Amino acid sequence: MPENCRIRTIALLAGLAAGVMLRGQKDSMPAGFEPELREEQGLASLAGESFDPAAFPELGAETAALPAKMAAALPIYNPIEQARNATVFIRTPWGSGSGFFVDGRGRIVTNRHVVEYDQDQLDKLKDPDLLPSYTQILQRRQAEHDKYQALKERLQGQLRNIDYYSPLADLQVVLADGTELGISDVAFSDNFDLALLSLQGWTPESVAPMRPNFRFLDQGDKVYTVGCPSGLRHTVTAGIISGYRRYGDGLLIQTDAPINPGNSGGPLIDSRGRVIGVNSMIIEGTEGLGFAIAARDVWSEFNLEGAD
Repeated sequence: MPENCRIRTIALLAGLAAGVMLRGQKDSMPAGFEPELREEQGLASLAGESFDPAAFPELGAETAALPAKMAAALPIYNPIEQARNATVFIRTPWGSGSGFFVDGRGRIVTNRHVVEYDQDQLDKLKDPDLLPSYTQILQRRQAEHDKYQALKERLQGQLRNIDYYSPLADLQVVLADGTELGISDVAFSDNFDLALLSLQGWTPESVAPMRPNFRFLDQGDKVYTVGCPSGLRHTVTAGIISGYRRYGDGLLIQTDAPINPGNSGGPLIDSRGRVIGVNSMIIEGTEGLGFAIAARDVWSEFNLEGAD
């Protein structure tokens, strides 16, 4: 065999061997993995922004009539639409967000900052017209808290028998068919920006929970976000996997799929409608840089079942 042919053959075999090795390492070290993101990079949680229909008069009739036009669930023709039906709109006095069903018990995963009010949100408000109303809400809730805290101290063990104010009464979940439900319980994660909600009046037959995909996708693979940006419920957008980034003890999935306020807490899904992450944050002052908490961290944090 001529020398130049021998060299090309050796190079080809070496390349194939390297490819096999990289493929075998895919689950432990995804393509695009780089050192962790730092707080000083301007990461910002996707606090849900308030949505005023008056600002979009042409959408007023559409958004008002949408729930009435929906059947028991929106028609399902593909896995993306099935994931859309398992996504919910979460409404709070200070804004809005998204979430999605994760089991047959009717529990919903979302971001912690969607359902837990943060004083920093009030400090960062730029709209002076909204500040008085938010301040009023906080003052009312603080007054109620103080009132019933005193009651708790007096009655102690009898507190469970008293109909007292709960901050959960401020939160509401809207399903894909327009059904509105209250929240009976919230479990917060101490390690991630995550919360697990339990609903009042839940019927398990209503919606099929979403399943996770813990496997690493390749850079360039297509993904979708489902959520309620600016109050526009059950919006689907598409993009690709841009990379993987370590953040604290968790793994973030970087994507260029549009992630906007209101998408926070919604799912990032693959082409089969499986959850690969929870939309959580953006880098301030940039476009096309969104991040989702990896599904494996979400399911592990709350001991959820259903992984492939």
